[in-house]
Amino acid sequence: MMHARRSAVVLVALPVLLVSVSGCDLATAHFRSEESAEWRKTYDLPAGGRVEVRNVNGRIEVQPSSGRTVEVVAVKTGRGATADAAREALGKIEIVENVGADIIRLETKLPRGSGFMHSGGGEVRYMIKVPASAVTEVITVNGGVEVTGLSGRVRAETTNGGIVGRDMSGSLEATTTNGGIDVDMARVAEGGVRLECTNGAIKVRLPGDAHATISASVANGGIDTGGLPLETTESSRRRLEARLNGGGPSVRLEGTNGGIHLTRR
Repeated sequence: MMHARRSAVVLVALPVLLVSVSGCDLATAHFRSEESAEWRKTYDLPAGGRVEVRNVNGRIEVQPSSGRTVEVVAVKTGRGATADAAREALGKIEIVENVGADIIRLETKLPRGSGFMHSGGGEVRYMIKVPASAVTEVITVNGGVEVTGLSGRVRAETTNGGIVGRDMSGSLEATTTNGGIDVDMARVAEGGVRLECTNGAIKVRLPGDAHATISASVANGGIDTGGLPLETTESSRRRLEARLNGGGPSVRLEGTNGGIHLTRR
């Protein structure tokens, strides 16, 4: 049985200085106040355990921890026209925990309806450390995702934001609608790599000695494979089928509006 070992909440007032009001800033120009609270938790996760984080507004960053510890720092921020309104918005942001013997689920809950956003709204930014071999799933709607140094199976998804993977050595699935994907693979694991992006470029770096079977397609944009010793079975501006060092786990890349860049690590 796992137990949360510590928790802390710190309330901080953060006034926002608006230097200019243009473009998308016009929509939030009158929300001049912010209130933030830091939410911290530490858990134990057994080998082979799973960590899931589901967010709405805000960035998610994941790094490896030491041992089997999961450490979560979440910064909740409420916005409003006044400090009192921002504090009220902050109070409506909730992080729901669902902890089992081998799984940790965290989910951001915001008030339903448009009234919350019209009054200022808010976000949660997660900074998480997980055991490197854990199964990890992170999903947000408005915000980027950055994952570093994990060797377990990873799934990352966002709607409005980019996805970055650094020094990855496990299987990886990443999907975004509006934002690019930039991934550096230390190795190609048996579970392979699957990346999908609607609006934005897909960039992948693979070890030159990796074994992989590559399938890439893009609707609007080109495919670049500079520096990789590929055995090509199908190649055009918008489609590629190839084997790297004789083939191996699947590397599947699907883009709509944006180029695909495959390079040597």
